[in-house]
Amino acid sequence: MKRKTIVKLSAAIVTVLLLIGWALLLQRDADQQAVPADEGNAAVNNNNGAGGTSGGSPVEAALPVEAAFVKAAESERFVLWADAVTAHFKIESKETGKVWRSYPNPEYWELEKTTGTWKSSFLSPVMLEYIDASNSKSQSKLTNWMEEKGVLENYELTGDGFKATFYFPGTKFTIPVEVALNGDHVETKVIDEGIAEGNLSLLNLKLYPLFGAEPSHGQEGYMLVPDGSGALIKFDENRSNDKSIYRENVYGADLSFYNEQTGRQEVKMPVFGLKSGDQSFLAVMTDGEEYAKLFAAPAGALGISNWITPEWQYRIKFFQSTNKQGDQGFYTYSKDRFVAGERTTRYYPIDGPKADYAAMAERYRSYLIEENGLARLEQAKENIPLYVDIIGADLKQGLLWDDYIEGTTTKQAETMVKELREAGIANLSVLYAGWQRWGYSSYGGLFPVDKRLGGNSGMKAFIDAAHKLDVSVFLSANYSLNSSGRGGFWKLNDGLRNLAGTLQEQYGGRNNDDKVTLTSPLYGIREAEEDLEAYKSLGADGLLLEGGIGSALNTDFNNRHKASRSEVLEGQQKLLEKADQELGSIGVANGSFYSLANVDHIHRIADDYSYDIFVDEAIPFEQIVLHGLVTYSSDWANLSDEYNSDFLRSVEYGAYPSYVFTAAESGKFKRAYSIWYYSMSYRDWKQSAAEQYKRLNEALGDVQDQYIVGHRTLAEGVKETIYENGKTIIVNYNEKPYTIASGSVTVPAQDFIVTTGGGA
Repeated sequence: MKRKTIVKLSAAIVTVLLLIGWALLLQRDADQQAVPADEGNAAVNNNNGAGGTSGGSPVEAALPVEAAFVKAAESERFVLWADAVTAHFKIESKETGKVWRSYPNPEYWELEKTTGTWKSSFLSPVMLEYIDASNSKSQSKLTNWMEEKGVLENYELTGDGFKATFYFPGTKFTIPVEVALNGDHVETKVIDEGIAEGNLSLLNLKLYPLFGAEPSHGQEGYMLVPDGSGALIKFDENRSNDKSIYRENVYGADLSFYNEQTGRQEVKMPVFGLKSGDQSFLAVMTDGEEYAKLFAAPAGALGISNWITPEWQYRIKFFQSTNKQGDQGFYTYSKDRFVAGERTTRYYPIDGPKADYAAMAERYRSYLIEENGLARLEQAKENIPLYVDIIGADLKQGLLWDDYIEGTTTKQAETMVKELREAGIANLSVLYAGWQRWGYSSYGGLFPVDKRLGGNSGMKAFIDAAHKLDVSVFLSANYSLNSSGRGGFWKLNDGLRNLAGTLQEQYGGRNNDDKVTLTSPLYGIREAEEDLEAYKSLGADGLLLEGGIGSALNTDFNNRHKASRSEVLEGQQKLLEKADQELGSIGVANGSFYSLANVDHIHRIADDYSYDIFVDEAIPFEQIVLHGLVTYSSDWANLSDEYNSDFLRSVEYGAYPSYVFTAAESGKFKRAYSIWYYSMSYRDWKQSAAEQYKRLNEALGDVQDQYIVGHRTLAEGVKETIYENGKTIIVNYNEKPYTIASGSVTVPAQDFIVTTGGGA
C-alpha cells in the first residue's frame, strides 16, 4: 500500500516538474518575442553556431513581412530597412518615399506563374549553382536558400547596416554577407574567406538577385547592360515566348577556362542598371568583379520580372586534355575555388524627373572621380585631335618564306604628317604600329625598330620632326603574343597555360594555319616594363597598348609565371601606372575600365552593341561616362562599311575620328597576315579625312573638356546629345529631314545640327 502511494507521489512530482519546466520555456520564448527591435549595434539574432547547428529556425519560401522590418541605417537621403528573418532589405528615399527592394515587388507577386525552384529562387536572398566534384559524372545543379528552408545565422545590426550568414541545410553551404548604407548608395558584400562548402563544390552564386526588379506590367522601363558602348533591354509584356538571357564575363573571357562562344562584345565596364517609371538604380561592381558574370533576364525569360544581377564565379569549367596535342579529353571543374576576398556591389538609387541612363552614367562618372582619381580634362588645344594609325610593315606568305611588306618608312611618315597638316588637320596624333623587326605580325622582342623602316635613329628623327609640327607620336605594341621567340622567350617556359597545363595558342600567320603562342601575362608585363626606357629614348609621347594589357585578363597556370586573374589585373595596373609616369601618356585599344586610373586615351572604343534579339537599342553609355575625363576615338573611318552613318555616330557620341594609313599604295597589304585591309593609302583619303575633321571640329571643338549631361531619342533615327555648357547636337540618321516638334529647327537628312541656347 505504501509502495503504491510512493509511486503515485513520485509520478505527481515528476508531472509538476515537467509542467514547471514547460512553463519556463514558454515564458522564455515570450520574453524573446517581446524584445523590442534594437536600432543600435546589438545582435538581433546571434546564433553563434557553425554549420547550421546553432538552432536557427528554418525559413519558409515567402515574401518577407515588411511590417516586421527594422531601421538598420539612415543617411541624409535614404533609410535602410532590414528583416531579421530573411536578411532581405529595402531602401527608402526620405525625399520622395520611393522604395527599392532586394526581393520581388509585392504588388505584382500574385501574377507570378513560375513554379518550383525558380519561384523560390526569386524570393531568396541567395541562389547558387554547385557540383559534386567527387562524382566525375555529376552535373551542375541550382538551389537557393529558401528552397532548402535555410537558416539565418549570426544576424547582427552593425550601425550602417547588418551582417548575416546564410546556411543551406540540404547542401551544407555557408555564405556570409554584409549590407551597408553609405551616403547615397547601399553596398552588398560576399565575404569569401567565410564561405564553407561541405562535401560539394560551389560554382557561382547570386546575392539579392531580384534587387530593384520590376515586371513589365503597366510601366515603361529598361535594363542597362554594358554590351559594347551600352545597350538597353526594354520592358516588354509580350516577350513570354523568348527565353533568352544575357550572361557575360566582366572584363571578357578567361582563356584558361571554357568559354561559351556567344559572339557578343566584351564587357568593359563593371556596371549595370534598371529603370522603372520615374525611378532607377545604377549598380557598380567595385571589388572582385574580375570573377563576375553579368546576368540579366528580361520579363518572361525567368519569371514575370525584369531582373539583373552579378553572378559571382567560384569555379569555371575547363578542358582536361588527355594527349600531348591537347585535342582529346573531357570537361571538368577546378578543385580550388577563386578567392577574391570580398565581392562587392554598390547600388545607387536614382529617382525624380531625371532617372534615365544619362543620370546613371553621370553617377558612374562621379564614382570614377571620387574613387579612382580621375579628373576633368584640361583643354590645352583649341581643336580636337585626329588619330592616325600608321602601319610600318607586315608579313605575307612567300614562295619559300615570309615576304616583308613595307608600308611606311619613318621618312615617309614624316611626309605623310606634313601633308595631313597642310590639308587642314590642325591637331594630329600619330599611333605608329608595325615598326618592330619584321613588322606587325612579328610579336615579341620588339626593339630595335626595323632597319628597313629607318631603325631607331629614323624613328627618333621622325618623332622630332613631328613635334616641330605640334604632332604627338605614340608607338603601338602588343605584349600578349610571341611569334618570334625573341627576347629570351621560349614558349614551353613562358607561354600561357590552362589548368590542364595545355599551352594556349591562337591561329595566325600563314593563311591562319599557323599558331601564335599567348605569353604568360606576368612575362608580358615584365617585357613591357623593360622596354619603357627604349620608348623614352626615342622621344615618344606615349605608348598605345593593344591585344591584352589594359583590356584583357587571363589566369595563368604556368608554374614559372603562375598568376590568378586578380594578380594579372593588379600587375597590369602597376605597369600602366609606371608607364604613365615615365612616358607621360598611355593609351589602350578598346580598354577595360580597370585601366582608367592611368590611361589618357581609349582608342577605337566600342560604339555599337551585339544585336541580341532581346536587346533593343545601343546607347553611348561608355562615352557619356568618359567625355571630359578621358579622350576616346571611333573606329577607323576609312575601313567603315557605312562611312556617313559612322561619321554621324562619332558626332552623336562625342568621339574623335581615327584612320589607318600607309604610304604604300592601296592593295599592297591584301594578303598580309594581320593588317590585310585594302584601302589604307593616305593619299586616297587625305581630302576626305580633312573634310570630316573640319565638321567634327566645329561640332566638338569647344566641348572637349565638357561632360555629357543628357542623351535621348527624339524620334526613330533621331538622337540628341547635350553638354553641360548648353551645346546640343541633334543627329538625323534618316533619309528624310526631321523637324523638331516646335517647328523651329529642321535637321537635314543624314546630317546633324548644333544648337546653343535654343538657336541653330
